[in-house]
Amino acid sequence: MSKRENLNRDGGKGKYKEVLTLALLVGILPPTWAVISPYIGVHVGPIALIAAGIYGANGNKSEDSFKIAAGYIAGDIWSLIATIVMQKSPINANITLWSTLFILGFIAVIISAKFPSLVYLPSFLAGWAIAMLSMNLDSTTPLIRMTIEIGVSMIVGVYYVGALIDKIHKMVNNRKR
Repeated sequence: MSKRENLNRDGGKGKYKEVLTLALLVGILPPTWAVISPYIGVHVGPIALIAAGIYGANGNKSEDSFKIAAGYIAGDIWSLIATIVMQKSPINANITLWSTLFILGFIAVIISAKFPSLVYLPSFLAGWAIAMLSMNLDSTTPLIRMTIEIGVSMIVGVYYVGALIDKIHKMVNNRKR
């Protein structure tokens, strides 16, 4: 088997150009965001790579990009609410944590089920988890600023790292869609 066939993701049926163009795009666009993001005040730039993952796992469907992005933003806001509730609650920390996660998780599923064309549940829950982790790891950045930075990075992940790479990749390889 030649080197060219080894790089084919379809088992050697002539997709070498596709693999190389995808590798180049992934090698250029995300690192560009990683370098630029701190200069524009976004210190959680790597979140974009995580956010692009769900876009890709959903089949790179550009028609779903809005609801994926909306889910991420909803999860980011959910994290802000959860963090504030947990910080302000006078109740036992474990009870507050469990109750907050239960109530917000329950509501997230209901919202996503009620509005499936507007909110994608996997990105809602992932966005919530990503933002909670980020907010818990950074106790020095004000919560509102952190929420904005996380949201920007998630949007960049869906539209720049996910959708743009996919669009360029398909255009370069003369594939429809």
